Amino acid sequence: MSDSPPPSDERAVAAVEEANRSIASVDAYRFQMDMHVTASDGDQSRTVSVDGDGAVNVSAKRMQATTRTQDQTVKSYIDGYRAYQGCQDPWGGYAVENVSRSEPWATTTPLHRQLLLFERSNVYWRGNETLDGNRTVLVTASPSTETIRSLMDRRQAGDMELRRGSLENATARLWLDPETNRPVQSELRIQISQRGATATATITVQYSEYGDPAAISIPPAVYDDPHELGCPGAS
Repeated sequence: MSDSPPPSDERAVAAVEEANRSIASVDAYRFQMDMHVTASDGDQSRTVSVDGDGAVNVSAKRMQATTRTQDQTVKSYIDGYRAYQGCQDPWGGYAVENVSRSEPWATTTPLHRQLLLFERSNVYWRGNETLDGNRTVLVTASPSTETIRSLMDRRQAGDMELRRGSLENATARLWLDPETNRPVQSELRIQISQRGATATATITVQYSEYGDPAAISIPPAVYDDPHELGCPGAS
């Protein structure tokens, strides 16, 4: 039986609650994402890096994001309760899926999803930490496999498959602005084991431009005969 994480720190719980209150009235924000996955299987290993950025307009229920790897760029959009992800050539077009209505719309976006992860995990106060030359407050978490699986964004996770029982040693960090209590950056680090192979993934997201106007324009081509069953050729 695996050891359970220690109980949450009251100060950390309060910090996460304050962060939730601080973003409750935020209508728009922007984000930048970096993901690094290092996989090894015997003597072979490889590293995949993904970077991206996007904008969210909560009041309009719209989000746009762009993710880039070495050989491809993928654009994705959320318009109301429909999510569209760009498909690779030679098929092109967009795959479409419904966004769950069981929780508030904002929880489909990176910022609110990260705060949900901390709400549903044991959290710990780490105090002041300097990030990019600015003072922040750091809170860490020990999320369970089930929590990560429920919140992982498939549009960002790509081919990284989280099968039950394969995830180990997950840790998360959240940096907060001590003046506004708003998140500045989040990080999720997970280790995955599958059939003798192992992988370590680190996903870092930075949040900025809270409340600044974010008029998100969605190209008309997104709505042209989208792929209802996912991108062709995708596993």
